[in-house]
Amino acid sequence: MSVATTPAEIAGAVAELQAAFPDRVQVHEDSAGVIVAITDVTLSERWSPRPGTLWFLIPYHYPDAAIYPFYLTGARPTGGMIGGLQDVAWRGEAAIQVSLRHTAWNPKLDTALGSALQAQAWLAAN
Repeated sequence: MSVATTPAEIAGAVAELQAAFPDRVQVHEDSAGVIVAITDVTLSERWSPRPGTLWFLIPYHYPDAAIYPFYLTGARPTGGMIGGLQDVAWRGEAAIQVSLRHTAWNPKLDTALGSALQAQAWLAAN
């Protein structure tokens, strides 16, 4: 995928993320869509080190497909895993899968930015 072939909905989602997280968004092409990494994500005191990098896929079918799951690299929970977290390999790197999913997902309301903000808020509180 290249900039010329990126669907407008995905390009718009990436632009919103870049505006919300200036100089912290990395974008990687993938056969399933676009992989986004947001660096320096604020984590609660139970994580070490703090902060970490939040990863997720914006799939080609966006906005008709939810952003799920999220991955966190660069940090681990110090008190052990809690519900919603699982050790996985993400792109060849050790990561924590963060299983946060909308139960009443609505593509008109639940954007990539909104999903990333919810994941960041959950990580900051847990």
